[in-house]
Amino acid sequence: MTEEEKNIKKENFIEWTTFTEDRVDEWSVNAPKEIVEALNYNPESLKVVEKYILDNYDKEALSVPENKTAIDALISYYAETFRRNLPNSIWYIELEDEDSIDFNLPCIKTSIGTLINPYYLFKRVIAKNKGTFLYDFYVKRLGFINNPESY
Repeated sequence: MTEEEKNIKKENFIEWTTFTEDRVDEWSVNAPKEIVEALNYNPESLKVVEKYILDNYDKEALSVPENKTAIDALISYYAETFRRNLPNSIWYIELEDEDSIDFNLPCIKTSIGTLINPYYLFKRVIAKNKGTFLYDFYVKRLGFINNPESY
């Protein structure tokens, strides 16, 4: 990838992260009241969002173009929830290692250097079909941040 291509990708990434809340707000206009009321970026809200995902999406739904906006908003929401609640976490995009599974995807980089790829988490939420996967994931990552030697 050329430096010019990297710069374009960085600009796209900055734009995507800048409008995270806007995507969530636009989607929530037509979302059910019970989920909208829970969208406060509190870790507990991850359980409500996950229930909504499991009630409305399956593996095949990920490839349906009509679902793209809603899925992107849901991913934006829980990723932003992680970023806000995991100490010293930032938005990050890997543009150097083209072999990385996270290459060219917006991720959350935690204070201990681990990356959280919210796009892959969506698939895991559906595969696990647990109801608390996102919340449990958050709690586990918070534990690693607070006690890095346990990672």
